[in-house]
Amino acid sequence: MNGEAPTKATRWPLVRVQPGHDCQVELLSGDWVRLSTHYYRRTFLCSEDEGCSCCELLPSRPYWYLPALMMPMRRVCLIEFSAAASADLEQHAKLLSGKIGAGLLVRLWRKSAKAPVKSEVIASGSASSRVALHDWLTALMAIFGLPNVRVDESIDAYGERVRETLNKRSELVATQMRLAQPKGVRGR
Repeated sequence: MNGEAPTKATRWPLVRVQPGHDCQVELLSGDWVRLSTHYYRRTFLCSEDEGCSCCELLPSRPYWYLPALMMPMRRVCLIEFSAAASADLEQHAKLLSGKIGAGLLVRLWRKSAKAPVKSEVIASGSASSRVALHDWLTALMAIFGLPNVRVDESIDAYGERVRETLNKRSELVATQMRLAQPKGVRGR
């Protein structure tokens, strides 16, 4: 009997800070992971090389990710930061503790749907929990439908391993976009 074992990758929820609300998280790591994405009907990863067919059709947008515990339930999650939000967190963390790392208690909020997420470092202490880069990177890649990161694999090696998959997905999306474009001249 041939059968595949179930994957061990679990999807961790992404923190979504709603406008007019705030949430508190405890960071589980200080190792930022930056990923560039494209958006066409859904968000998908860019391989960031010349093989990405969508780079000529769509803008790419970088996001930075960190693992955290959502307070007060202490539920493990991932936080997605835009460039402005990551810079804001980094600035506040460096003022209080000198660096971003496990154990920082952070309050996140946003004023409106178009406003970036703002942060305030509430406390800096010893981390009650830490998570290895391998573990949370595997959970992050599961969100994008990519395979597990191997225990002894570097981020660069993993990127090389999944690059062809990302480029094939990009090619499919680019083809869908080209086929969806209206043909002929459109009037008012």
